[in-house]
Amino acid sequence: MALERKIQDLLARRTELAERLSNLEVMKAETNQRVYSRIKGDYDKQLNDVLGKLGAEKGSLEGKVDDLTKKINELEQKHQNESDLVEELQIRARLREHDENDPTFQKDLDSATKTRNTTADELDGFRSELGDLKKVLRDVEDATQGKPSKPSKASKGKGKSAPADDSLDELDLDDGLDIEESDDDTVKCPSCAHINPPQKLFCEECGAALDEDENMDDEFDLLDDGDLDL
Repeated sequence: MALERKIQDLLARRTELAERLSNLEVMKAETNQRVYSRIKGDYDKQLNDVLGKLGAEKGSLEGKVDDLTKKINELEQKHQNESDLVEELQIRARLREHDENDPTFQKDLDSATKTRNTTADELDGFRSELGDLKKVLRDVEDATQGKPSKPSKASKGKGKSAPADDSLDELDLDDGLDIEESDDDTVKCPSCAHINPPQKLFCEECGAALDEDENMDDEFDLLDDGDLDL
């Protein structure tokens, strides 16, 4: 317990110095710069000294936590064995192997039960002490190192959405409209079914005429032939 009290005193001193430094910073604008620097330097030196002592005690505290954890594990196994012994005696009595009214059996059962309960109480005490030690250890770690900062959700979301934004930038919706319009202007060859660019008069593939007026010419040719026959 002496170690824990020493560490608690150091933690309280660390909090006190941190508050003084914070208040001094608020008074900086109305304080002589030389006086401000001297006081701040003094508090910084004291705070660094406290943090150094906390760091040194941290190793001792971690060792104590490890030892106490090991002891608790041993006691848990001991308590389990003692509980099994109590249950075994009770079962054997129910099976008529032992007489429940026999003084010797009652003595053995009472002794086993008392030993089990004593171990249970001891185990509860050590568990409580371990919980307190771990809390102090966390306070020391926070005081000497601080908690690591985590990326904000906004930055995570931005990082993940960037590729999606890039892909949207690359996708030009106007391209689809241009293609659709160009599809309406293309001309399909009546001879070979080749798709020709707009404004073409003859098929690029087979050379057949693409102009609709060609059909009209054919009709005129037929009319001309009929007139000649007449």
